[in-house]
Amino acid sequence: MNGELDFSGKTILVTGSGRNIGRAIILEFAARGANVIINARSNADEANATKAEAEKLGAKALVVMGNAGDPATVEQFKSQAEARFGRVDMYVANAATRLFKDFFELSNEEWHYYLNQQLSSAWYLAKAFVPGMREVGWGRIIHINGNDGIRGGWERIPHSVGKGGLRTLTNSLASGLGQYGITVNDIYPGFVATQRDSTTHPEVTNDHTARRLARLPLRRQPRPEELAWACAFLCSPRSGAITSAQVSLDGGELYVQSR
Repeated sequence: MNGELDFSGKTILVTGSGRNIGRAIILEFAARGANVIINARSNADEANATKAEAEKLGAKALVVMGNAGDPATVEQFKSQAEARFGRVDMYVANAATRLFKDFFELSNEEWHYYLNQQLSSAWYLAKAFVPGMREVGWGRIIHINGNDGIRGGWERIPHSVGKGGLRTLTNSLASGLGQYGITVNDIYPGFVATQRDSTTHPEVTNDHTARRLARLPLRRQPRPEELAWACAFLCSPRSGAITSAQVSLDGGELYVQSR
């Protein structure tokens, strides 16, 4: 099993990988021999720190800065990746920008912008990198989804709608790409132990965290490293028959809330 989690000679791009879940995925694949491409929208210091850590693990690493919600920027990612590594074999659509506003406060411009961040960005990645995967007959695509896409969210409507649409995109891509050796899967993180900005997550107070953890079967938050390992498995040869899957790493949260 361990030998089949060796990604030497493969290249992975992870959007939003300067910190938190994306950073953990980069380091997991770097430790397993992959070439890694780190992306951050604006924080070059975080991206370069992740790059330095990946290189300490022996990986070849590249930083591509910019917003994955912009198709021209994604094309730049593709050009830079191909110039350095030849092609991208795997990518994880992880970057997400959240807005905490309810329906009555939300503008049409904000609706389009944040929906684009959640959903269109994954479409742009597919258009950029799937043709190369089809050409070689192998590829792995992972979308970091979220339980909000299933249950909705009054203060995060564009985010929730985008995540719901992302699930449909996963199914749609999987239905056509399997014949080319390309799998497409979703991971649902839940309430992961990450750094959160209080302006985008004002609801996450100490009391909120305590109440939420008390309802979780695990009684703890999932860790970014656990999601990273799941990504590694879904990209391995052992997972070749898994496509269009919903993999929940939420500590049982969605199940408990649905009861």
